[in-house]
Amino acid sequence: MKISSWIYLITILVWVITIPVLGQDQERLRIGILTDCQYCNCLPNETRYYSASLKKLDSCITDLNALKLNAIFHLGDMIDHDFSSYDSILTRFRQFSPSLNLVLGNHDFAVAKEKKGEVLQKVGLEKGNYSVDIGSWRFIILNGDDLSYLAPQDKERKSERGSLLLDLISSLHTNMMPWNGGIGKDQLNWLEYLLKEADSLKQKVVILCHFPVYPFTWYNLWNDRELVELMTNHPSVKAYFNGHFHPGNYGYYKGIHFITFKGMVVTPGNSYAIVTLTSDSILIEGRGREENRILPLIKDK
Repeated sequence: MKISSWIYLITILVWVITIPVLGQDQERLRIGILTDCQYCNCLPNETRYYSASLKKLDSCITDLNALKLNAIFHLGDMIDHDFSSYDSILTRFRQFSPSLNLVLGNHDFAVAKEKKGEVLQKVGLEKGNYSVDIGSWRFIILNGDDLSYLAPQDKERKSERGSLLLDLISSLHTNMMPWNGGIGKDQLNWLEYLLKEADSLKQKVVILCHFPVYPFTWYNLWNDRELVELMTNHPSVKAYFNGHFHPGNYGYYKGIHFITFKGMVVTPGNSYAIVTLTSDSILIEGRGREENRILPLIKDK
């Protein structure tokens, strides 16, 4: 038997042994995670199968809806570039039960200039950043397109964007790329307020954003270092979930698990996950290309 097969069997055994214990955990939640559908009615390129995302979504919806999850999140890039693609994607997104929580990605604003201002209304969001509390867990959704070359920008955001990118260029940080984005000062202040509140309430926090912040890649959020420093100052933060970097990634730093989920648009096969959150662990059950992971939580973090 191949080593990969043994690893799979061991993982299944761990799940079977763990499930009865998890059932007694009052903090246990099960959520669905998918990212980077990036649908477009267009031909595939070498790595992206744009039009196949609809069939992958149909399969994902059937699977996740049967599990009666506590929440489901899509981590950004619903479409590739055509505003009309939203009609096909949103029709399917509305079939998720419970309803889907949306994170905005760079491609979600890669539409015609005259349509950029309509994106939030089209996807049913008042703002790109918001929070959802479920039991003892708080999910904080960040808008990584707050500072952006693709999303609409007022004068204040353009100024912040310019200062931030100038700092990145002068320090030779290669995540200055225009397909990334940043978090503005007002949103950072909002995040810090929510984290202080979560600390005082003894909540556990998962932060969700489209762009990775750790480990470093060319695809990281522009102000990744600032956000990581803020997160590590708050014991409530247990994990950071993101998409954008389609191959996926994982890092661990100062008590926080940083998980980059694999993009659904890549390769003909599917990719999404069921994540179980308990008082002491994050358990990821991958579907398709997504990996299984067992991630312990630090009690005193």
